[in-house]
Amino acid sequence: MTSAEILEEGIKIAFADGQAGVVPFAEISEVAVRESIVSVELPNLYEIVLTTKSGKIIELPWDFVRHYCDSSYRPRVEAVALAGRQTIGARIRQLRGSAGLTQQALAQAANIGRVTLVRIEQGEQSPRYETMVSLAQALGRPLEELVISEQIAAENIDAISGALTINEDAFKPTQILGEDLSDTVLKGRD
Repeated sequence: MTSAEILEEGIKIAFADGQAGVVPFAEISEVAVRESIVSVELPNLYEIVLTTKSGKIIELPWDFVRHYCDSSYRPRVEAVALAGRQTIGARIRQLRGSAGLTQQALAQAANIGRVTLVRIEQGEQSPRYETMVSLAQALGRPLEELVISEQIAAENIDAISGALTINEDAFKPTQILGEDLSDTVLKGRD
């Protein structure tokens, strides 16, 4: 993030790659209206810090802000998350099959519901860490084996490769000058 400005409707943000947008105050749970914001700072390129009249500090991470500035960001993140869920689900299904277990038997051994296991195996649900540990123990495998399978990962990479492509025409490097972000100047922008 290269600049942040308080507007009546929200915080206007710009990124170094030219993407810009407004984060509405309604989307920031700690902020009701513009009048409650005293200052906005960019202490680094990865967060915005808002200070309210009551002295409360609100940090907005770049990934929260990015989807208001880049309409392609959320779908790309969701595609990567889906591929990850599908990879883990396929790996658990593969290990369950190798162990000769039914979904009901594995779910019971892992102390989870069968429907939960079905959703995990189908990539519809992300398992919690505790669930992953329980599944690994029930399968008699180390936790790492549930999340690492080069074959399954390679199959899912094709599904997300398009989502991760960078449009080099849209991204032009910039030179940032200035002592701190408050006097930052962008050079070389078209």
